[in-house]
This record gives sequence, C-alpha cells and structure tokens, in this order.
Amino acid sequence: MKWTAVSLVVLLGLLTACTTNVVVEGSVPTPLVARIPANVGIYYEEGFKTFMHSEVLKEEGTWNIPLGEKNLSFFRNLMTALFDSVVEVESPELTDVQKANLDGVIIPKIEKYGFLTPNISGLKFYSASIHYRITLMDSDNHKVAEYVVVGYGKSEGGTFSSGQALGDATMLAIRDGGTRIAVGLGEHPAIVSWLAQREGEPK
Repeated sequence: MKWTAVSLVVLLGLLTACTTNVVVEGSVPTPLVARIPANVGIYYEEGFKTFMHSEVLKEEGTWNIPLGEKNLSFFRNLMTALFDSVVEVESPELTDVQKANLDGVIIPKIEKYGFLTPNISGLKFYSASIHYRITLMDSDNHKVAEYVVVGYGKSEGGTFSSGQALGDATMLAIRDGGTRIAVGLGEHPAIVSWLAQREGEPK
C-alpha cells in the first residue's frame, strides 16, 4: 500500500509537470462586408462563453486550451459588423417587446476543436481547427438556417514554445472561421430566402 501511494504521488507530479496551458492571444480584424439587412439578437450559451478543450496526449501530457473568452470577444465584434443592429439576449425565446424590435436570434456554438503537434503529425508545425455551428431562429423561435464552418490555422513549431505555437495556430483558426462566416453567412440559401420573405411582408 505504501508503494502504491508513493507511485500515485510520483505519477501525479509527472502529470502536473507535463501540463501545457495554452494562451490564445491576438485580435480579429473587423470584416469589410455588406451588412445583412436584419436586426438580430445574439444568444451566447454558457458552454460557448466558457468553452475549454482539455486533452491528454501520450508522451506529451495534458493540454488545456481555453477558447470561450476569445471566441466571445470575436463573435461580438463579428456580429456587430455583419448585421444592421445586434443586441445580446438572455434566451433564444424572445419576449413580446423583443419580437417587436428583432427579426430573429443568432446562436453560435463551438461544435468541436482539434489540434495536432509535430510529434503526432510528423510535420514541423502545430495545427488547429475549430468547427462552428451558427443557427438562425426567427422571432417566433422557429429555425431558419444552420451554417457550419471550419476554421484552420497553423504555426511553426521551432520558433516559439509549444504552448505559444499552438496558441498562435488556434488564433489563426478563429480568424479563418471568422472570415468564412463573414463571407458565407449572408449568402446561405435559407437566409437569403428568409430575407426576401421579410422584404415582402407588410410594414
């Protein structure tokens, strides 16, 4: 029993020593695109705002990558640039007062995050990918459209520390995802149809 206890202490010490806490830093430029002619609410689920990816890799230990704070900041900037007006709401189900002023609700979600290190890929860089799902609900809480995009990023492994390299790759993945959303969201067929239908409704 004593040997087992000592072994556990040593093992826990090794795991702690092999933990990499990645810091995701950087800014996302405001996209220069035509605004989508709609007034929308944005609903950020708690899981989106606090999203944390933790993964244990053989011979590399534990990696912790916090994505919630940076993505929240990113989406606030992105959505403000994409729509005529934006307001954060506490629920996707709008109140009567909100329905009078909003055309719908956008719900962003991080579906999945993944990364590769040089030890896994055999390449000289760190890579990251982020899967986003953007859901548009109308003011009566009916689903209008879902738009799924994947952002990719990579960073050279020899220039920075492993944590910084993966942080840079992750930031590039966020930027890439933002570009894809900015370019494609307003061209989504279901959203184009929804906008056309709204234009035909009596004022």
